Amino acid sequence: MPWIRLSSINAIVLRVLAEISRAVGSTGMAAGQSLDIAAAGCEEEVLYLLEKKFGEMAECSAVCGGLLGRANDEEVEALRRYGRSVGVLYKLVDDVLTDSIEGAGKMRSNANAVSMLGKDRALELVEELRLKAKKEPEMLEEKYGNKVLPLHSFVDYAVE
Repeated sequence: MPWIRLSSINAIVLRVLAEISRAVGSTGMAAGQSLDIAAAGCEEEVLYLLEKKFGEMAECSAVCGGLLGRANDEEVEALRRYGRSVGVLYKLVDDVLTDSIEGAGKMRSNANAVSMLGKDRALELVEELRLKAKKEPEMLEEKYGNKVLPLHSFVDYAVE
């Protein structure tokens, strides 16, 4: 019955390919890029842009890892939320750090989350996303134990 195993592997690979296509396509990174070109303004648009341009790829990475590791649907959804939070978190922290460096005399090359939301609001969002990203892997800990620790560590890395 090797065809059953191959069929199962093919189904996983197809789901992974669908995730990658979704992440980079017209509802993913391409949507974020088009909004970036149009220069988002309000907080909702800025967060949407960050989710699409940066959250989608981190989400895709987390979900594909889960699919290849044969995670169940509930685990995949937790990884989806985790990845999206980490992607946006990482970019927000990058924008805050860039703003700090550029505030010391370097000209800002383009708009970023800090210039659109303000540094205080960007830092509030960093903390909200850090807590959210740390929470998502908790549901995986009972089943996977210490194998989940890198997910927590990556959140810490993104913030530092």
